[in-house]
Amino acid sequence: MAAGRGRRCLGAVTLALVPVLAASADPPYAGPWDPATEAAAEAAVARLGARRAIDVNGAVVTVIGLTAGVTATVQQVKQAMQDLGAKETDLEVHVELPADVLFDFDKADIRSDAAAALGKVATIIRAYPSGSANLEGHTDSKGDDAYNQRLSERRAESVRRWLIDRERLDPSRLGARGLGESRPVASNDTDAGRQKNRRVEVVIRKGR
Repeated sequence: MAAGRGRRCLGAVTLALVPVLAASADPPYAGPWDPATEAAAEAAVARLGARRAIDVNGAVVTVIGLTAGVTATVQQVKQAMQDLGAKETDLEVHVELPADVLFDFDKADIRSDAAAALGKVATIIRAYPSGSANLEGHTDSKGDDAYNQRLSERRAESVRRWLIDRERLDPSRLGARGLGESRPVASNDTDAGRQKNRRVEVVIRKGR
């Protein structure tokens, strides 16, 4: 009976992920139906959320529980963090995105070739469904203080809007603020230092 319940549970998960995953090669389970087991399977899929189900990428296997694709999603998150050089603590994940990757000089419009990096940011944010993310814009010290402050605000908000519009992230989970030139991470006396200071920081709070 335990094996039957496992097959029934998997059947529910497979059907929920039909738009993305090929159905199991096994014939549909025709044994006893356990409403409690099926309800548990449906709840597990619901916790993934629509977008996270779309991101699942792996073969469906016959197991008691969920699919091997969930493990693949965890691997994708780890890879995204590695690619972006993310720093992780028990409570937060911190990512620094160079402004020169995201924007043209003195602009706040997202460059088309920034999509790959921002997509990885979205992957990490989705990994913490009860958490939130704050986007912080920073500039170097060249130019007027007030101008740099406004530019940093516009850039942080541009990243926020991109994640909402392109990645369909929940707006209530994303904050944005500009800090201008007030928090440099390198000297503003050199080109290399100023380049490091021009950035958008993503601070992801993991939540519960």
